[in-house]
Amino acid sequence: TIPTKRTVVLNRWAERGTIVQGCALSEAGIVLWVDVKDQPSKLSGQSLGVDIGVNKLLSDSQGNHYGTEFKTIRDKIRRSKPKSKARYRHYAERENFINRTINLLPWVVLCVMGVEDLHDMKRGKQKRRGKDFRKALAPWTYRRVLERIGHKAQEHRVRLVAVPPAHTSQTCPNCRTVSRDSRRGERFQCVVCGHSGDADHFGALEIIARTRQILRSVESLGPNQAVT
Repeated sequence: TIPTKRTVVLNRWAERGTIVQGCALSEAGIVLWVDVKDQPSKLSGQSLGVDIGVNKLLSDSQGNHYGTEFKTIRDKIRRSKPKSKARYRHYAERENFINRTINLLPWVVLCVMGVEDLHDMKRGKQKRRGKDFRKALAPWTYRRVLERIGHKAQEHRVRLVAVPPAHTSQTCPNCRTVSRDSRRGERFQCVVCGHSGDADHFGALEIIARTRQILRSVESLGPNQAVT
């Protein structure tokens, strides 16, 4: 028997299921599993599109930005020596930062969240992905961010919708023109209509638009399934 203290997170999950006998031990702590009964997603609430960025960790379709200090943590990892104590310390800092940032999202009022189905972002050479961009991308763990978002969505019964990521940050939310020339760093100015704003916010707007399109195509919402 290993005496431990119950955490708030464990209590929350234990209320929804049964703690599985057994655990996994590591230097960092103890991992437990909870057998959770299947629970349907919320039937009403708000919908939100979330864009995962390299500098700002998260930006949503309502214009909010979360984790604006992520670039500082990312650069700490890049500057530290591989396998050094400093690098492992910065890895832990990044993990805690990701968890804290994702917790700030308005989970209680959400029933649907749209995210990009990102994959193979660090592979291959593409235009506008120079040496500096690849260096910035190296410490970026977008898969870990998506994984944590998935856990929180399950915990709060929020339906998670993955949308195709192509051109989300190159689409004008005003006139729907798609052009890579409209984006310059973190700023977006449409080459056709001149509409301008934060590029990550506009990306999140496109994500939520695609999320709603996917939901309309796969199901018919009933009167008690209001997605706003």
